[in-house]
Amino acid sequence: MYFLNKIKSFLQLTRAYSLGVTFASCLPVLAFAHYSERFSIFNFALLLIALCLVHLGANLFDDYIDVKQKLKNNQNLKDIKFNSFVPKAKLILDGTYSFFDLNLILFFLFIIPLFIGIYFAFISGWQVLLFAFFGGILTLIYPISSRYYLAEIIIGLIYGPLIIMGGYFALTGEFNSGLFLLSWAIFFATLILLHTHSLMDWEFDESDGKKTLCLYLKTKRNAMRTLKGMIFASYFIIIFGVLTLNLNPHTLYVFLTLPIATKLQESMNDYININNVKFTPRWYYGFFENWKEIEQKNIAFFMYRFYLARNFSFFFALFAAIGTIV
Repeated sequence: MYFLNKIKSFLQLTRAYSLGVTFASCLPVLAFAHYSERFSIFNFALLLIALCLVHLGANLFDDYIDVKQKLKNNQNLKDIKFNSFVPKAKLILDGTYSFFDLNLILFFLFIIPLFIGIYFAFISGWQVLLFAFFGGILTLIYPISSRYYLAEIIIGLIYGPLIIMGGYFALTGEFNSGLFLLSWAIFFATLILLHTHSLMDWEFDESDGKKTLCLYLKTKRNAMRTLKGMIFASYFIIIFGVLTLNLNPHTLYVFLTLPIATKLQESMNDYININNVKFTPRWYYGFFENWKEIEQKNIAFFMYRFYLARNFSFFFALFAAIGTIV
């Protein structure tokens, strides 16, 4: 029981619930790479472990930097509060983890992927380290990127072209133009999740001085139009790839996500117009885990839309991958 509680605590500390984005990015990599003679399940498992650890490390590093910044402003640890519908850095603020603990955890979360990256550099080429280098740079500048309206773009680049093309090269030692185009569709699918979250956190981000893409667009209506444009772009790239770069026509399975995309747009329009709507999860909208607990906490209005955006991002990548294999 003690060991299980420690694991649960660690997963909460590192916001492991967000790992779905990493899994989504790896699905197209798996779909394309499994055709290669060099592909092995062992190497794919190593790649997935490395990417998950880096993701968890980036989450924790972001919280670590934000807490440190508050402390520099002469706030006591227990008095620090973050404006958000979802609790942030809770286990740091309540003293469950000391800063020594955090430094140790961050060390292992980043050193293990480094050694895995070196392994892939030996078997696939030095270019793997180039992908890892750019990934590391983007991860390090992410905590300050919200000062320059770049946070969403950086995450989109990491979980789109960088992970997909870098992961594919690590497994095969090759590049693939069709996968490169698909990675930009995943880029927009990831932006949809981030943009939805930022749109709902508009007032909080504004009061905290964060500069998100939403705030750059000046009005919520402009942000909503941009969200619709991102959805259109993700589908259009797939159509373009099928027509011009010989993407498997079955990749058009991504259009099975249209019910989720349509409901997301409708629900976000309601959010902006402050309409009272009933939040009813449907099986064809994807997963809505812990829904009863969410309703009890009165955050259904936030989590319903977040789940829709997350489910769209995940199932878009899943159906693209399935379409590549079929």
